[in-house]
Amino acid sequence: MSIIRLGKLHLHWCKECNIPLVEEGQCGICSSEGEQVKITPPGDVRPAFSLDKERLEKTIDHQWGESYYKELFGNREVILLNNSPHIDRMDEVIIDGHVVGNLRYNIFKRAEGKEPYEFLIRPWKNMPQPKKGFVIVDDGAVKPILNGASILAPGIIEADENIETDDEVLILDKHGNIIAAGSAQMDASKMLESDYGKSVKNRWRVSDFTLNDTSIDWDTVLEANKPLIDKRVMKAVDFVKDKVDKTELPTAVAYSGGKDSLATLHLVMDTGIKPDLMFINTGIELPETVENVQNIAEKYDLNLFSKRARSGYWDNVDYFGPSARDYRWCCKTCKLGPTALLIDEEYSDGVLSFIGQRRYESEQRKDKGSTWNNPWVPGQRSASPIQDWTALHVWMYLFLKDADYNPLYEKGFERIGCWVCPASDIEELETLKERFEGYDKFEDVLENYRKKAKLPEIWKELGLWRWNDVPKEIEILLDRIDENFSTEISSKEVKPSIPEMMEDQRTRNLLNIILSKDIIETFDKSNINKFKETLEKHGLDHGDIYEIHIKARHCAECGICVARCPNDALKFNNGIYIDSEKCNTCRTCLGKCPVVEFDARVIFSE
Repeated sequence: MSIIRLGKLHLHWCKECNIPLVEEGQCGICSSEGEQVKITPPGDVRPAFSLDKERLEKTIDHQWGESYYKELFGNREVILLNNSPHIDRMDEVIIDGHVVGNLRYNIFKRAEGKEPYEFLIRPWKNMPQPKKGFVIVDDGAVKPILNGASILAPGIIEADENIETDDEVLILDKHGNIIAAGSAQMDASKMLESDYGKSVKNRWRVSDFTLNDTSIDWDTVLEANKPLIDKRVMKAVDFVKDKVDKTELPTAVAYSGGKDSLATLHLVMDTGIKPDLMFINTGIELPETVENVQNIAEKYDLNLFSKRARSGYWDNVDYFGPSARDYRWCCKTCKLGPTALLIDEEYSDGVLSFIGQRRYESEQRKDKGSTWNNPWVPGQRSASPIQDWTALHVWMYLFLKDADYNPLYEKGFERIGCWVCPASDIEELETLKERFEGYDKFEDVLENYRKKAKLPEIWKELGLWRWNDVPKEIEILLDRIDENFSTEISSKEVKPSIPEMMEDQRTRNLLNIILSKDIIETFDKSNINKFKETLEKHGLDHGDIYEIHIKARHCAECGICVARCPNDALKFNNGIYIDSEKCNTCRTCLGKCPVVEFDARVIFSE
């Protein structure tokens, strides 16, 4: 996977106190300057919670023997994780200022029925010997290995008999010293029997560092970082005040129940402002999230304006198909549409909405900047006071505030959102299956779609539904499982002719948006050329009629066009219905529309 640079790499470490620092600067305890930690971009570092540590311990003990995790790391409270680019979830594990390995979810091992979690360890000096998952090499192989050479079968004198191809292994010399780590290219029996061939791919050679014997706690970390966080807060508070003064609009926080919107709320309240809370219940929120929203509103006595998607995910998934990372119709119909309606109802002159958006989340959010107008949501002026914060900045701030964050973070979720979200890793989806009984409903949707589209079972099992166009990296790796695998679906809707579209009464009704009532009523399919000439005079063509036709047939009732209309001419009536007496054909409602922007993945014939 290519490196993704979304901003400056902030993580530093105080070597005197053995404490992580959220950014460049002095330690708040000893005043020493921190040293930058070498991590993989984008560098959105976060704390490891209890379930993260349990997963790490289980994985390490599975690979190298019972209690090996404790021998390596003891009972450390402070462990950091850095999400790294990968086809699924992979986190760099940071301890004592060093990346000690990568905890990775291997979807291909999962497909083969093996344990999917694996730890790609980066060995260091004086590591204890593992109980299993090791190979021992002769003296002649040590120097080439330390120079980066792979481990050849003739150099191996002993190997754990349980090693299988693709297992992570530790390489030891005859004296029990760990000299490297890598991936097995053959099983143990072949390693010992073969006279030639690469047996282990040398991934990491032993590094010249050791881990501290003493463990730090989060209270000490917060004390050391408070001056750095305080500077960030001061800048964010000034940002909020400036936006409020300049816009002179009502102030609200778009609260989702996640850590970023919670931090944004506290920053706005730090200015002395008591904002409204806007919460969009997409209908696919986890119960803990809905409860957190209610609790926060009650705790701080804030006005909570909540809106639920009128026609939600389950009403529209049959038409659109499962949402995907490159096909996010769900955000528009279930979130942005209801947001537009809420603002239209509660803030007639518009609203200044503070949103917990950060550049380290994605390329799209990096490029959006800290202040923007969303073309999908009229009346909303958006601003993010945490645009340049990493996840670690957010967590340190929340810990210092003793904030009531969503308990889902303690249950293995890195991000909080809709539980059918295609941005989720397979690892997160597996956690959902185990902990949320409602997930069966989504499983049924995926299975029904898979059968209709005649896709292989692996499409669902490996979460390939999360892409409309499966990335090349995954297609290449899929050859390991099935060289004939394909996710291509050929069936698409053919655009109907103008007479065919004009036969639909809902289409004729919505055409009032772009044509006068007289033109529509006098349409004669026997003289289509004359109608086309009329369209041309109005600067219209077949495509404009088709856009209206799609809106009429497949309306998701998101409400975006309803919120745009200045004349209150659009109504919900089993889709969108237009009052031709109120419509003045201003075409304001013809902005962004989900059913136009997101053509159905596939149209199935009945």
